[in-house]
Amino acid sequence: MFTDVDYDVVIAGGGLAGLCLAKQLRDAHPELSVLVAERERSPIPLSAFKVGESSVEVGAHYFASVVGVRDYLEEHQLEKLGLRYFYGNGEGLHQESEFGVNRFLPAKSYQLNRGSFEEHLRVVAIEAGARLEQGVRVLDIEIGEQEAPHRVTYQLDDEGEQEPVTVTCRWVVDATGRHRLLQRKLDLTKRYPKPHNSVWFRLEGVLDTDSAVDAGQTAWHDRAQEPRWNSTNHFMFEGGWVWAIPLAPDHTSVGIVVSDDLHPVTKFNRLEKAIDFVVDRVPGFAPAIRELPVLDFRVLKNYSHSSHQVFSQDRWACVGDAAVFADPYYSVGSNLIGYANGFVTEMIGRDKQGSFDEPFVRYANRWFLSLAEGLTQNIQGSYAFHDNAVIMSLKTVWDYYVGWSFSDPQFYNNTYLDEPTSTTLSALGAHAVATQGTIMNLFKEWARSYRGAFEFDYIDYYDDLPTLARLFVQNLPSDEAPDFASVLTSIRDGLDRIEELAHVIFYLALEDALPEHLEAVRARGWLNVTALSLNPERWEEDGLFNPKSRPRPDEVKVLEAEMRALYRTPSTAGN
Repeated sequence: MFTDVDYDVVIAGGGLAGLCLAKQLRDAHPELSVLVAERERSPIPLSAFKVGESSVEVGAHYFASVVGVRDYLEEHQLEKLGLRYFYGNGEGLHQESEFGVNRFLPAKSYQLNRGSFEEHLRVVAIEAGARLEQGVRVLDIEIGEQEAPHRVTYQLDDEGEQEPVTVTCRWVVDATGRHRLLQRKLDLTKRYPKPHNSVWFRLEGVLDTDSAVDAGQTAWHDRAQEPRWNSTNHFMFEGGWVWAIPLAPDHTSVGIVVSDDLHPVTKFNRLEKAIDFVVDRVPGFAPAIRELPVLDFRVLKNYSHSSHQVFSQDRWACVGDAAVFADPYYSVGSNLIGYANGFVTEMIGRDKQGSFDEPFVRYANRWFLSLAEGLTQNIQGSYAFHDNAVIMSLKTVWDYYVGWSFSDPQFYNNTYLDEPTSTTLSALGAHAVATQGTIMNLFKEWARSYRGAFEFDYIDYYDDLPTLARLFVQNLPSDEAPDFASVLTSIRDGLDRIEELAHVIFYLALEDALPEHLEAVRARGWLNVTALSLNPERWEEDGLFNPKSRPRPDEVKVLEAEMRALYRTPSTAGN
């Protein structure tokens, strides 16, 4: 399409992000010539290939509807039974607080065997008209500024000496994963202040969460209609979590994720130590975890990173792990692939039309990097109290409210690709964004002074939370795209519920940490939720009792009853 270049687009790296982008570009602009240069040859190792195996609703929608592989996912990958969390001391899962769902959600998500999935995506990209060069190593990307073409040099990666090949292109996209060719070349990498580390290994066979509990514990087994194995299972502890993720057809991914200041990676940087660590946290996994064949073992220090820039008016971009790597706690990696690939596709389309400009690039960088960095900071800020079941369950409910009713609809409706529309939504959500930081600080304060006024056995975050479930369903994509007025109405509804939830969380925190202040605060009525804290001396000065929005006491009363039904006081028997 573009003149005087060998290819319109060269994608360095043919993993999940690069292959999906190639397919998306060819679908959106069939006249584009797209080259994907990938080091790994087919056949790809199946289960022992890459992590990033768990998707959530946005990422699953991207793969199924945008990339167009829904039928493949349904037939060859496992449907995910939501995110599931266990909080306890490792004596037995049936004695721990559990937060999850008992049946599959209305919007599907998937557990991805990355090897088989990427092997299929190679076929899909080629069938869409992209050219895939396998077994080649990208040696250099030479950026052509302004209108000059880029030059990408790669070499056949085998034992013999092969002459490097250089091709020119209008657009170049770095999808090389953690190699991050452009970020390293242009010194763009940003690190988070507190390192977090991970190790993982894949097992040949099923490491079944349900089998970790004796069959005689019928009440525990009966509260989940579907096998817990299908969930992304999180086994929480102070400073980190263990994951267990199923992979089709019958393999299991196991990992440990920790904050470095609480758990140095030397605790589990060898396979034997890692397995011991997992068994200490989830005793019911033994002896199976010691008997199943181990397919691989990896250590990744300081895994999260961001970037100063991922899109450029000079027609280059970074996607996937070559752009950012958010904390994996909420399985948002595929979401970020969808957002970044959407921006790249939009930019190339605008370039094709002659309307690609610097203001949109600035907006895209700001929007995307704020999302990725905000997710990681929000997640990693809670590692110190991962063992607190009540506070973490409330934080997860809060995060789902924000995600399902404000963030996710922006992907489903592509509003993030239109700056004026996105600016309108950002202004609408500014109060909720400000409250997000306040609520996070409130959780940190509460965790430091927690007295144990509440506890729970099991929370089903769909069936037990009808308001959240309603917001989830009403914001899901439909066959017919809604008009912007409808999107706006739905998001306003969600933002109101978020503000009401902030009131309820504050009341619960006061009842536990500062019970002597609870009734006095209630008597003051509607609050300024951007000023919540557990420091009574600052309430007046911070404007806690000077609300900025319309009071909705009846709605708070209804939501508080819904939320309180999740918990009991320690003296109350059963749940």
